[in-house]
Amino acid sequence: MNKVFLNTLKRLFMILSGIKVVLFPLFCAFILMLSLRGYSGNPTVQLLNTKRWQDNGPFELSPERGRFALLYSIVEDHSFQFSNAIGLFARPDVGISKGRYVSLFAPLLSFVVIPGYEIGKSLGISQVGTFAVIALFALFNFLLIRSIAIRLGANRLAATLGAFVFLFATPGFAYAVNLYQHQISTFLILLSIWSLLKSENAWSLILTFFLCSLAIPLDYPNLFFLFPIGFYALGRIISFEKIKNKLAVRMSLLKSLTPLIMIIPIIFFLWFNQVSFGNPFQLSGTLPAAKKAPISGKLTSTVLQAQSSSNATTNNSEAIRFFQTRNILNGFYLHFVSPDRGIIYFTPVILLGVLGALLAYKKKVRMVPLFMAIIGANILLYSMWGDPWGGWAFGSRYLIPAYAILAIFIALLLTYWRKNILFLTIFLILFAYSAAVNTLGAITTSAMPPQVEVLALEKLSGVVQRYTYERNWEFLIAGNSKSFVFQTFAKKYMTSEEYFEILAGLIILAGLSVTTVLWFQKGMHNE
Repeated sequence: MNKVFLNTLKRLFMILSGIKVVLFPLFCAFILMLSLRGYSGNPTVQLLNTKRWQDNGPFELSPERGRFALLYSIVEDHSFQFSNAIGLFARPDVGISKGRYVSLFAPLLSFVVIPGYEIGKSLGISQVGTFAVIALFALFNFLLIRSIAIRLGANRLAATLGAFVFLFATPGFAYAVNLYQHQISTFLILLSIWSLLKSENAWSLILTFFLCSLAIPLDYPNLFFLFPIGFYALGRIISFEKIKNKLAVRMSLLKSLTPLIMIIPIIFFLWFNQVSFGNPFQLSGTLPAAKKAPISGKLTSTVLQAQSSSNATTNNSEAIRFFQTRNILNGFYLHFVSPDRGIIYFTPVILLGVLGALLAYKKKVRMVPLFMAIIGANILLYSMWGDPWGGWAFGSRYLIPAYAILAIFIALLLTYWRKNILFLTIFLILFAYSAAVNTLGAITTSAMPPQVEVLALEKLSGVVQRYTYERNWEFLIAGNSKSFVFQTFAKKYMTSEEYFEILAGLIILAGLSVTTVLWFQKGMHNE
C-alpha cells in the first residue's frame, strides 16, 4: 500500500514538474496583471495634472511623471521639449535648456514604452499599456534568472523558485508594476550574462557590448554595473597561452571588432541630447531645474540649490560629486538594516543568496567573481550616493539588479540543500514573509518617505507618519489599492484587504508547492 502511494505521488510530482515550464510563467504573468497599477482611459495633459492621476493615482512620484511626460510629449506633441502643461505635470524634475522645459531623466525608458502606450491607447488604457511594458520586462527577468541558474548547474525546479523569489518576494515586484527603469536595467544585465554563458562566439560579444552601451541612455549609473560585464567580455577577445615557458598573447581579429557595436546606442544618445538640449554632450540630469511659482502656477527658470529626486547640477563635471565615500557606512545601514529601506525588513529571503554565493564559489561555479563584482558595484555605488533612500520609495529600489543576481545564488543554494528539511522550512518562512510584504507594496503605494523626513511631515500634517511598510498597510485598510484590476473590476466584489490576501496567498501557495515538489523530487530519486 505504501509503495503504491509513493509511486502515485512520484507520478503526480513528475507531471507537475513537467508542466510547470509552461504554466509557471503564465501564472507569473497573471499575478503581474492583477497587480499592475493604473486607471482606465487615455488621460489628456489636463487630466494628468489632477490629483486623481497624481497623488491618488499611478503617477504619485516624480520619476514616473517625468518619464511619462517625455513619452507623452514625443507621441502627442511631437517634441522633445515640454509645453508648460507637461512641465507642470513632470515637476519638480523639469529642466531648463535654452529657455525651454525639458526632462531631467535619461531618455531611453520613455522610448522603450512607446509601443505599450500606443497599444494601450487603442484599447482605451494608454497609461496601463505603458506600465505593462515594465511588467513584461520583469517577466523576461524571471525567465533569464531561471535560464542562467540552470546553465550554472541549478536544478530546474530550484531555478524556477529562485526566479520566483526575485519577481514576487523583493521590492522588484513593486517596481515591476509602475514606470521605473530598474527592471529594464536588470534585463540588460541578465541578458548580457546569459549571452556570455550561452556562447563564446563573436555574436555573443556583439550582443553583450551592444547591451552595455544601451544601458547608459537608460540610466547613467548603469555604466558602473555593466562595466564588470564589459571587462569580462574583453577577456574573450584576448587570450593568454604558455608555450615553451613563454607567455603568448592571442587576439581574434573578428572578435576585436565587436566593441564597435557600442557606437550605435552612443549615436542615439548624442542625437537625443542634441535635439533636446542643443548640446550632444549635455547630460539631462545636470541641467538647471525649473521651479513652480506659488501663485501663478507657471514654471520659472529659477535654479534650485537642492533637487528632489534628480539631484541635478548645472554642469556635467559636478555630477560625480553626488558620490561621496563618507556616505558609505550610512548607505550600508540604509540598504541592509534600516526600517525604512533595509533588506532585513523588506526582503530577508534574498539574503540567503549570500550563502548560496559562498557555496557556489567553493564549488567553483562559473562567473561567480563576475556576479560578485556586479553586486559589489551596485551596493557600493548607491551607498556613496547622496540620496541612498531613492527619494520616496518602497524598499531599496536601487538594489534591484543585486536582488536578481542573488536570486541566481538562491537557486543554486536550493539545489545544493534541497534534501535539508530544516533549510527548506527556514526558506519558506522567509519567503512567505517577504512575498507578503512586497505584494503589499506592489498593490498599494511606493510613496514612502525616508525616516529622516518623517518629523517634518508630522509637524506639517499634525498626525503620526509611518515610514515602514506599515504605511502601505494603513493605505490598504483604508480601502485603497492602486491595482488597475482592483480599481476597475474587483472592488465591486471584495475589499482591498481581501484582494491583498488572495494575491499574497496565491504567491505563497505557489512557492510552497514548488518547494514541496522540489523536496519530493529529490527524495524519490534517491529512493
